[in-house]
Amino acid sequence: MFFYGGMARLFFGLVLVVLLVRMSRAGFGDDISQDNEDNRFANMGQVTKDSFDVESGVVTLQLNVQDTEGIKEIWILDFQPYRFNIDAMPVNELDGQLMMDQTSECSSVYETASWNDYFNDTYFTDKDSTGLASKKLFTQFTRGSLNGDGFRDNKITFTGDMGLFFTCKDSINEDFIWQMTDITDDEIEYRTKLYTTNVRPKDPLVSTGGISFVQSHIELIWRLSRSVLTKFLISSTALIRPILEFARVTAVYDALDRAVPTQSALHIRFRTVVDSDTQMLSYNTDSLVYDPDNTNHGINAIDYQPDGTLDAAPDCEFKLDEGTQTQLQCQQTWEFKLVLDVDTSGQVDNRIPVDASGTFEFYFTLYGCEKTNNEFDKATCQQVGTDPAKISALITIQTTVFIQDMEDDQVTIILQSLTGAENEDPSYGTGSRGVAHKETVDLKVKFSPALLRKDYDLDLLLFMVCKGEEYASDTYAQGCLEAPSSDRYVAHRDGSFSFIPRVSNENGTTLLDEYNSSHVAEDTYQPLESQEYLREDESGQALAVPVHQSKFVNVALSGESAVYTITTVYRLVERLQVPLRKRRATLPKMHDVILSKSVWGRTRTGKSTGTIIERHSRDVEDSARDTHGHAVPFTTMGCPEDSEHIQEELDCRCPVGKEYSLKTFECLEPGAEVDVEEETNEVQEETNDDEDDLKKPGSKTGMAPATSCTLWLIVTANAIIVLMRMH
Repeated sequence: MFFYGGMARLFFGLVLVVLLVRMSRAGFGDDISQDNEDNRFANMGQVTKDSFDVESGVVTLQLNVQDTEGIKEIWILDFQPYRFNIDAMPVNELDGQLMMDQTSECSSVYETASWNDYFNDTYFTDKDSTGLASKKLFTQFTRGSLNGDGFRDNKITFTGDMGLFFTCKDSINEDFIWQMTDITDDEIEYRTKLYTTNVRPKDPLVSTGGISFVQSHIELIWRLSRSVLTKFLISSTALIRPILEFARVTAVYDALDRAVPTQSALHIRFRTVVDSDTQMLSYNTDSLVYDPDNTNHGINAIDYQPDGTLDAAPDCEFKLDEGTQTQLQCQQTWEFKLVLDVDTSGQVDNRIPVDASGTFEFYFTLYGCEKTNNEFDKATCQQVGTDPAKISALITIQTTVFIQDMEDDQVTIILQSLTGAENEDPSYGTGSRGVAHKETVDLKVKFSPALLRKDYDLDLLLFMVCKGEEYASDTYAQGCLEAPSSDRYVAHRDGSFSFIPRVSNENGTTLLDEYNSSHVAEDTYQPLESQEYLREDESGQALAVPVHQSKFVNVALSGESAVYTITTVYRLVERLQVPLRKRRATLPKMHDVILSKSVWGRTRTGKSTGTIIERHSRDVEDSARDTHGHAVPFTTMGCPEDSEHIQEELDCRCPVGKEYSLKTFECLEPGAEVDVEEETNEVQEETNDDEDDLKKPGSKTGMAPATSCTLWLIVTANAIIVLMRMH
């Protein structure tokens, strides 16, 4: 029915808002159908979501379905609307039969039933998966007790594998119920609507008198977010040094351009540095080996690897060594593109990252070459030794699965990387050496859902470090804010800092006490080196996954090796570079109401009356206005053995006669640490003076001479530093 004229629209809107405001979350109840003079839906229960969760790979969707005692009605739960096929609706208008085959394969309608059966209060009974085998999804019906308000709280439950849920199709077996709605390099999102329809006869005594229904839906969301963490990259021989350039994960698509959740594309690029200007490497054909910790992971396909011949090997880029700037080194760049099978089905928990680690091994042959006319001549190269050189990379594919309904959707902060001075991952449990006192640490995080990244940047409000891994657990939703002030320090606090932690459980979302700047005003302050939200890399290229980067200098909260926790709080701020989005109106929270007195099929036999309510209460756009916390534990080394920890200064004081080194992070004798940079500058000046005389026109390389005395001093100094670090 459509209303025309300003007064009619105003009256309709006011009445509608009053009626709808009474509806509870994900439920609905009062009569809003304009032709129901007998107040047919005045007394109606609700359908609400008790839980939608995944634990240890098992998905549970449980719905509370309220049956109104003494009323002829049936609740139909389906992943398609009641009018999905107007000529084959769930209730036959000619005889009033409930038609199982006219609902989707994953609906709650498990049988074809007659008017007198399914409209009876006793129709809904306990059933297990055996009694529900005619349909694909729901595994249990549980008849409840009366709640004192005239409603019986029945339960309809699905317990099983998410893969089973994903294969559900509509009633004509054409389309999957889950639709891919958003996808980025690191995140896949699917959504589906679970329609909850209350059906009642227009005339309780006449099966052919037509039916009325009230329909709403619960929107379910499934997201898979992946990151790649590189734990280490090492060489089997000291003559070759590998340097990671990047490791990235992206989505994999099938022939129909659909993302494949159980696969991930991995792109690795690293450089090898050979400490010689007459040696180079060649990749050994098909030598790539992947040894996953979990045997369910593995290589599905190798899309690209270097050609395994010397002629096709990347040319050397000759650079002076970083230490002394006296030795030319051959640097080569290698790329590998793989498709991995990444199975997390048996261990996934909602919102908890799952690490799938594995070691990649790459084998190379070392060649010694000569120079022709002072130029590197690949034609003269001969294999050096018989054993191949091995480059090993320990890489973790970190997967986080989010499943929730739209009203529970929220922004989540996800760790992208945590690296120390030597580009190692010092996060807790990685077996790393730990972070030293006064070592610089680089924290990068991203946020989910990815669909908001085009409109929002991350803004840092608080950065804290505290002693104790427990503050990174779910037990402490406030993180380091709950730690004693003596066991924590602040590295960044924004004047507008405000944080209200949210704890979700089976009873919904609980808001904890608010924190603001006054709670950390007296904390020890150790400022960050830098912090910013990055959308581009250093070369100005757009990052596929924008990240927030914070760099801080770690100071000792304890003299002993311990586990610390980083707690950060962020907010989302709208990007200034893009036009501001049109905000959703605050009221009403419900919209898109469609009313119809009668719906006629092509055979003109329909007499159903429907009311469809599209409701949107709190969703991720509301969450974008909140502040969001994140916590990550990492291992620390404490103070050097012969130093004293000064709690008031969070410092490691070396004994008399020694100084703390910011290069070796140890207490050293004065003068033991040679200023290599000063010596390097002298050598570089000599190199620049003589280089032009040695280079011939068109030559790519040239040797820089240095006095034997200077070279001896530099080598000795480097040896001392290496020995100190080893100690």
